[in-house]
Order: sequence, then structure tokens, then C-alpha cells
Amino acid sequence: MTCMSFLARRSSFLLLSASSSSSASSSSSSSSAPASHSLSRCSNFLYTRLPTTLPPLLTAIVAIPMGRRHRRVEVRADSEVDFFLDNNGPAVKDEELLTKMWQAFGRSQEAVPLLVKKVMENTKSLEQEFGEELKFGGPRGSLKGRPAVAENQRHRAFYHTLSDSEAKLQFFAARQVACRILGSHGYLCHDCWLPLQDCMCAVLPAGSSLWQGVQLWVYMHPKDFLRKNNTGKLLWQALGNGARLCICGIEQHEDVMWAAFQEAGRDLVWCVYPVSNGFDYEVKSVTIPEDFAASNKEKQNDNQAHKLHFILIDGTWSNSKAMVSRLQDRAGLLWNGREIPCLALSPDALSAMHGLRPQPSIERTCTAAAAAQLLRELHECNPQATHGLDKTADAIDNSIECLSDALVGRRRRVGRPTVRTRRQELRIH
Repeated sequence: MTCMSFLARRSSFLLLSASSSSSASSSSSSSSAPASHSLSRCSNFLYTRLPTTLPPLLTAIVAIPMGRRHRRVEVRADSEVDFFLDNNGPAVKDEELLTKMWQAFGRSQEAVPLLVKKVMENTKSLEQEFGEELKFGGPRGSLKGRPAVAENQRHRAFYHTLSDSEAKLQFFAARQVACRILGSHGYLCHDCWLPLQDCMCAVLPAGSSLWQGVQLWVYMHPKDFLRKNNTGKLLWQALGNGARLCICGIEQHEDVMWAAFQEAGRDLVWCVYPVSNGFDYEVKSVTIPEDFAASNKEKQNDNQAHKLHFILIDGTWSNSKAMVSRLQDRAGLLWNGREIPCLALSPDALSAMHGLRPQPSIERTCTAAAAAQLLRELHECNPQATHGLDKTADAIDNSIECLSDALVGRRRRVGRPTVRTRRQELRIH
């Protein structure tokens, strides 16, 4: 039975063979029919056992769901290693290492998302296949050598078999996150995402507390994950749990964020993003309910309904539009067609990062600077409230200065030109 006939008989799944031959296909025709197994994490998923006589495959299973927001994609490891077909995972020490890397870089105490884990294990299995240690290099920490060619060919080939846009996004995000984590282990600091020799954690200002009535969500594009000049990372460094990471396309992250939004309700959720059609709001439109000023911080910590939730889009401006559209699609499903209101900020100064990452306009600033401006404007709209949002904004600005200095120092160390300008104060007329 060939791979194509197997696919035809299982129209609810996509199956990709990374390498096959006519002889192997003919020998597999005498194999027994695949058996089905239920996936414990989600009862509506099926595991499918492949004929053991098939050649080594990079195989994948994509479930076809009823609704867009519940689409999931599961990738199986190389059948030569047979991690999942026989329920035999990697060695315990490897599994523990993958979990620790994810929890450190992914800012999560949960287990590694299943799809990310599969891609990480597939990539790690290349060490055994090629008999050499994986090597990473370049500005993005990309995989190098023969394993890189094999990994790229197999994952790209599988990606192009996916017809569902949600499945494509989830697989793309998982691959980006998995490969970046593997390439950054032992090279980047888990907290500041800078090379260990350039780590700036020791010079960062002491962490500042964010008022319990505000929760920031850094909604990050997968390509911005673990970027050295990313500023979203500064928010959880400066504010702790006051800022949380959510990687676009990583289902586990998105589910946690949307569970908080559902508990809070649509009226307490805002997206910081200037929309082109002019249907955005100024920060003064945000009203802080009176009961938020209650001194019972324990209640506020436990109840998402006693928080204002602000989503900060962390990605290039070319990617951010699609990310906002994704948010609005899911908001429409959750709140009967009602979208998340978008906030436009009114900054009067360029970010300290402008010299290294030029802003297209004064309103389009980096993620951390947007967070600082948001808190500052919230304070200005509620000057009578003693929430200290202006001081928190100043702490974020100091963190941005530290990152800029660290990046300039790194450029000098590696012999790259430094483009650093004194922070300019521009007034909007």
C-alpha cells in the first residue's frame, strides 16, 4: 500500500513521506491495516499506526476539526526512531532537558506543547541519523550542515501538504520555536535573550511592581521569539507576572490567554494597536472600575475579572496586521461578533531603541516603549489614583536603555558598526 493510497483511505488525515522508493512502497502493500489510538490530550484526535515495513518517514497527522479555533496539528517523529508509534519517548534525561529549555525560554511552568515537542525531538533525532552533534550558528542561531538540509527539506515538504491555514500557522510556529530553543540552549541567557558573554541581567534595574489591576500580554510573532533586540522580553524582566508571553500560533499559550479574557469579559480587554481605518480609541477611553481600587490584592490576583487586560503586539509591522486579525477572529467567535477595541497611543518622544531599530513613525514604537507609554497615559487619565503606573513606566524605560547599551556593546565587541543616537524629544504639533 503506497503512501498515496493510505492517504486516500484516511481523508481526515494528511500523511507525508520524507523519502520513499518504489521497492519500499511495494513491500509495504502486504502490511496490516493501520490501527487507531485515541490521543489522551484531546479525545477527538486519533493516532494512526503506520505499517512497520515502510521506509523511514517524517510523518504527520492533521486533524480536521469543525471550528477554526479548535484546529490542532500533531506531528509524529521519524518512524525509524519510532518514538510515538510504540509510545517510547526519548531518553528521560533528554525529555527533561527539552522541558527545562521550554520552561526557561518560553516563560512557562507547563509541559512542552505537544507539537513543539515533536519538532524538537524530530530535530534532535538527526544527531543519531547523521552521527554528529547538531551545530547552530549565524544571527538567528540556525541549524548548520547536513542535518540542516535534511530538517529543512522534510519540514518544508510537510508544510506544503497542509491545506488548512490554521494547521500551517501552528506547524510554522512550532518549528520556529523548537529550532530557536535548540539553537539557543547554552548560548543565550534564558532571561535577556542575549549571548551569555553579553548578558545584561546584572545591570538591569531591580524589578518594579505593576498595579494588580493591570495585566499585560505580549502577543509575540514566532519569528521574534528569542531575538536579541526584541524588547517584549523586558516587560516580564521588569514586571514579573504583570506581563505574560503568548506566542502566536502556540496553542497552549493562546488558550491560557483567551481563558483569562473569557473570565474578564470583552469590556476589560484592549489591544494596543493603531488601526488604519481610524476605528481606534484613545487611552482616555479606558475606564478603571471603582472596585479595582480595592486594597484586596489577593482577590485581584486570583480573579481575572478584576484586571484590565492589554494586548501588546510584538512583531514586525508587516506581520502585526495578520496577528491582530487573528485576535479579532477569535474574539468574534467568543463574543458573538464583537471585536477587541484597539487603542492608539500618543507618544511625544522616540524610543531609546530608535537608533538601533528605527521607527517608521513616532506612533510605531517598540513593544516595551509602547507598554511604558500605555501605563503613562493611563496614569495621566487617572492622576488621583495612587497605582504608581508612571513609576512603572519609568522602570520600563530604564530597561530599554539597558538593552540598547548592551546591544551597542555587543556590536562593538563583534566589530559591527554601531548606530546610536541620543534620545530625541519630538513634539507633535
